[in-house]
Amino acid sequence: MSKMVEKIKAIPNGQKFRYGLLILSCLLFFAPFLLIPGLVGNPDLCGKLCMRRFYIWFPGMSLDDLGTQIAVSLIGVVFFLLIMVTTFFFGRMWCAYVCPVGGFPELVSRLLPERWKIEYRALPQVPIRYGYFLTYVFLLPIIGISACTLCNFITVPRIFEAFSGGVMGIAFLFSAIGLVNLALLFLLGFFASKGRAYCQFLCPIGAVDGLVNRLGARFRFTRRIRVERSRCTGCNICAQRCMCGAIRMVDRVAVVDQTSCMSCHECADVCDWHAISWLAAPPDKEPRRRKKGVEYHPQPNWVAIYREPRVAGSGIRPKFVVALLISVVLAFVTLSELMAAERQSDPDGCFSCHALKGLDYIDEQGLLRSASIDQSHYYGSLHGSVPCRDCHRRIRDYPHRPENGEVDCADSCHVAEPSGGDAYTHEKVVAEFERSVHGEGASRGFRGGNRLQESGQASPSCRWCHSNELYINERELPRFRESFAHLETDCGSCHQGEVWLNRFGGHLLRRFLGARWNKRDHNRMCNSCHADRERMVRVEIEEPDSGERRPAAPRFVLASASYAMTLHGRLLASGVPEGASCIDCHAPNGLRHAVLRDTETDSSIHPGNLAQTCGAAGCHGYAGHPLNGAFLHTDLHDIDMIPFLDENTSLDAARLESGWIRALLVLAPVVLLVGGGSVLGMLIGGRRKGVIYARFGGRSFQEKMIGQRPRRRKGAKNGD
Repeated sequence: MSKMVEKIKAIPNGQKFRYGLLILSCLLFFAPFLLIPGLVGNPDLCGKLCMRRFYIWFPGMSLDDLGTQIAVSLIGVVFFLLIMVTTFFFGRMWCAYVCPVGGFPELVSRLLPERWKIEYRALPQVPIRYGYFLTYVFLLPIIGISACTLCNFITVPRIFEAFSGGVMGIAFLFSAIGLVNLALLFLLGFFASKGRAYCQFLCPIGAVDGLVNRLGARFRFTRRIRVERSRCTGCNICAQRCMCGAIRMVDRVAVVDQTSCMSCHECADVCDWHAISWLAAPPDKEPRRRKKGVEYHPQPNWVAIYREPRVAGSGIRPKFVVALLISVVLAFVTLSELMAAERQSDPDGCFSCHALKGLDYIDEQGLLRSASIDQSHYYGSLHGSVPCRDCHRRIRDYPHRPENGEVDCADSCHVAEPSGGDAYTHEKVVAEFERSVHGEGASRGFRGGNRLQESGQASPSCRWCHSNELYINERELPRFRESFAHLETDCGSCHQGEVWLNRFGGHLLRRFLGARWNKRDHNRMCNSCHADRERMVRVEIEEPDSGERRPAAPRFVLASASYAMTLHGRLLASGVPEGASCIDCHAPNGLRHAVLRDTETDSSIHPGNLAQTCGAAGCHGYAGHPLNGAFLHTDLHDIDMIPFLDENTSLDAARLESGWIRALLVLAPVVLLVGGGSVLGMLIGGRRKGVIYARFGGRSFQEKMIGQRPRRRKGAKNGD
């Protein structure tokens, strides 16, 4: 503890202030508080706040495609531009003082012993950084690797989320992709000297920021870390302390690389001779002319709104006219209010019995059943305009047997549509459904007595997804009030109280049916089955060639969970409509019930149709370009996104073919080696005198950055 206190006391006051800002930034951006992401309804730094995806380039991209990418993360784009403007005038203040994703690993790294760190600062930063940046922007999209799978803007927030008890954070950190990113965070952050290797080499924001910083440094009016060469004594303390390796000693004088400098000011804080500081360069020339003796006149009286002066007793006052108009409008609305008559769609008199309360009985299976129907609820529902016997056609007499009430969704009903005057029918939809992968589910024979039997089937039925509920349910009320804010003025004159409810359900519902379901509703409906693990493990899939039925593979069972980890799933979860729902990919073009297997040639996810599916309006318009073949086959249900803790993701021989698993097997031993040495150094390591250099890469840093030959003590190893 005493060593820790001494280390904290040795920190310059300016750096203590910077560390305080970084800690505050972590509290503002990360769980459990999420204060800044919470302002836009975001659970992390993805989606609306993402600053790293909008400039990714795909072959064949148009300006419209770029506009779509910007629209997806518009707030992040604004943040990005603000960062660039700040950098131009003041240096990379975001990276050094605000960014919690880079600041957190730096804070952790500063607490660990320097001896067992990895020294990256002597590496050729510019070639590595911009080589990876070009790979990130151009190559990764072409080969089908999502930029989100290699992003510490996801990894670091997920760490805080996991420690706050968040399920998504825990799931990510224990998946193959999450563990690879965690290993990179350890090696390039926690166990890196000064903790900023990830920022220097792999951060795309830092790459662009570095170029802007270099550009701004060419002007004398911008503030930058500048060196007064005549004052530099060559002590090289600034180069030792520079967290990003931007300072190199040349002929015993400090030289700053503005492409790498983060403007953290630590070099200025430790320079005793004030040879290096953060400032704007003073002007090097005196003004050629000085204006003297100029007579200044009073400033003009600027006004925003000109008001015409009113002459007493002239004309009608404007306030009187406005009040008169408001009164006329209120009188018109009040006096013209109409009351609509309730509709009655019960010509067979079914409600004479079924509207009574307490019609409960025990059926043949011993289940408590109720034959009572809430009349107002029924009239306000989707089928409120449909007479009962249009669906329950076998009921002709009273009393009737329960089985005579069976419903066939393909039957026609006696509702005349304005388009053609013919009876409405779901026959085409049922035919589409029966041909789909869900075709084994029931589409006819529905009655109250077989609900329990139907719920035990693996394939969904019509009734499983579509209930006869009111259009405005409690979950949708906020969206309804926002979308139909005009109801009280435009519609309320006719539709009020109980009448309004019934009219809206029967009249408006059938015309706004297409707008009823948004993408989150689609996913919620699909997840009612696919998120149920117990239900999914009972699914058997028929082999298209042999006809043999086999249990569904883990990739199918976990499809809902893996989709939730993708960019599309996260976008929709945070309220960004540009994300693709399940139906957008599996049943586009209005054929919402035609979910087909990828082996069928007319399936939307058949390899031959992926370009058209992904290139739909508002999506990836460049999908048809020949170079985007690998992008089209990006696995959106990659099981490597699911945690190993799940019983369906055991590490067997087949999983070893995954590139993420192989990368993890390579990185894990290195993390354990460096981490183990760091822990031992904290427990049993003695205090060393003088400057301590990292064991891995320390000699190279001394030779290339400081310009001195490492001294060897008797019995010492390289790097001492």
